[in-house]
Amino acid sequence: MEKEFEENFEKLYENIYENCSERLKNIETKKNKIILGVVIICIIINLIKIIFFKENGISEYLILFFSIAIILIVVIIGKQRYRKLYKACVIEGLVKGYSKNLDFSSQIGITKMDYVASKFDKNFDSYYSEDKIYGNLETGEKIQMAEVVTKEVQIYTDANNETHETETLLFRGLYGTVSLMNNINSNIYVASNSNFNRFSKERVEIDSSEFEKYYDCFCDDKIKTMQIFTADLIEKYVDIIRNKKYGFELKIVNNMIYFRYKCDNAFEPPTFKTGLDKEFVRKYYKLIYYPLEIVKSTIANIKEI
Repeated sequence: MEKEFEENFEKLYENIYENCSERLKNIETKKNKIILGVVIICIIINLIKIIFFKENGISEYLILFFSIAIILIVVIIGKQRYRKLYKACVIEGLVKGYSKNLDFSSQIGITKMDYVASKFDKNFDSYYSEDKIYGNLETGEKIQMAEVVTKEVQIYTDANNETHETETLLFRGLYGTVSLMNNINSNIYVASNSNFNRFSKERVEIDSSEFEKYYDCFCDDKIKTMQIFTADLIEKYVDIIRNKKYGFELKIVNNMIYFRYKCDNAFEPPTFKTGLDKEFVRKYYKLIYYPLEIVKSTIANIKEI
């Protein structure tokens, strides 16, 4: 899978660089010029106040404060515009490069109801989702995938009767669902390896020592599970660990697939590197490519049952 990924990525990166380089460079240059202009104007205003209006009662600190506030607002607006173009140009380009049947929107995510249906997190207090990838796979199944963040919020009162709030991150990464055309009338769950699950009655041994090193597989029909988990699919599960070091979780519940892939902030423009840094773009393409390859292989194997 690594060889196929690199071949796809090299062609895709060339197209994205050609289509996005000038646009990103222009908006970055425009942003920097506006910021520089605002800074110069603020400096001039502060100098005029210090030199010519010392006794008018307006504190130079107040003017300085407003100057800094204006500069910060301009910087934030500039970053938001760059972020919007980056996602519309680079991330959408990666999604379309993977499959023309998929669309991308940075403005929407997966609904809380769709996430709750997976039962990956039993309880959470805070939910956020954005950067939705959606459409049809080549086999016709509808798919949606987006960045999801869930947190547990705890509120407590200290000895001084003051209320405090703490947040604990439960999950940050990509989450997706697929509506299957075939109902397998069975449940399968692939989770990260844990010693606590070693002796579960529902756990099934997959014929791969590397897979068993990183994952646990649970099911209510071992025959169907072994039919689905072919050598090719098992290798894809191992590849995703090799390339990202994070586990991949997947559930098949009758005619639905739920999957999630832990990662840091997904699809955001880099803070210090250039927006089209090749390794940075490669990292984002992996977030799209590897989970979807597992899902596609899973669906193909289900159709063979």
